[in-house]
Amino acid sequence: MKIDITTAAMLGSLNISVWEARIQDKRTKDEVLANKGAKSKKAASVSKNLFSECPELEAIKTIRSEARVWFNSHTLPWDDNGNRLITTRQYLDVTAKVAEYESKFDGLVRIFVGVLGTAISKQAFENGALFDRSEYPTEDEVAAKFRFGLSLSPLPSSGDFRVDIGHEAQRVLAEQYERATAERVAGAVQDTWQRVKSQVEWVRERMTAVLEYDPDEVEEIKTTDEDGVVVSVEIKKRRRPKLYDSMLEQGLELCKMLSDLNVTNDPRLEEARRDLERALTRVDMDSLKESPELQRATKQAMDDILDKFAL
Repeated sequence: MKIDITTAAMLGSLNISVWEARIQDKRTKDEVLANKGAKSKKAASVSKNLFSECPELEAIKTIRSEARVWFNSHTLPWDDNGNRLITTRQYLDVTAKVAEYESKFDGLVRIFVGVLGTAISKQAFENGALFDRSEYPTEDEVAAKFRFGLSLSPLPSSGDFRVDIGHEAQRVLAEQYERATAERVAGAVQDTWQRVKSQVEWVRERMTAVLEYDPDEVEEIKTTDEDGVVVSVEIKKRRRPKLYDSMLEQGLELCKMLSDLNVTNDPRLEEARRDLERALTRVDMDSLKESPELQRATKQAMDDILDKFAL
């Protein structure tokens, strides 16, 4: 059955603006050019970090990165303009999580604005002669430099061309749009398959490393000088590969996401998801660390998935 993508998903764009607190320092640039004897004003540029040490601003940048990573991992690629595909099944979960990130973001901005005066005074010490109080904006100006929001829009259909351009031109535009949409849907589907492949290969690689570990095997650790000449060689036993809880946790989290990300209801993708979920839920990390039999069985399950779906 053909899936109507316009009813199965929507477009979302996560828009986050963060003040980087960097400016061009013309005065220092002129000094550098003069000291170096440069004749051209374009020979160099000097960028000044107004807050070289400010944990409150860094916290805002960190939550921005976390939000983007989460949003991109739970949605599918669509176009080059930052739009991501959000399935209707995901809508409530995605918007709720984004609202949670927005609340954290706004709280951190309030904290930063609240300590702005103190932070600026600290920069007078940190930046030395580079400090110029006139370069720092007011609290209201700083607060206006931060924005966090999720823009949602429906997927347009090829029948949305309503401009009066003639039936033939309208038909050509509609066909072009349908081809572009089909390519983007195919790209989104390929992205989900790539996520499955990456996860399966990761688990297989860890199982292989543990199973092939030889406690008597050694490795050479060479130290070289500036010219690349080896000055010492240390012989050490190879470390035993470790298995981490995150391997299972991230795999099961992916399986949960794939239930919602399967925008075309691809039965093979759902089958691959179930196979991976079964392989990961039938083991626990403590047993997996201690049992070579479970390690071999888990590796074989990953091999079977890769072969079965030609990943």
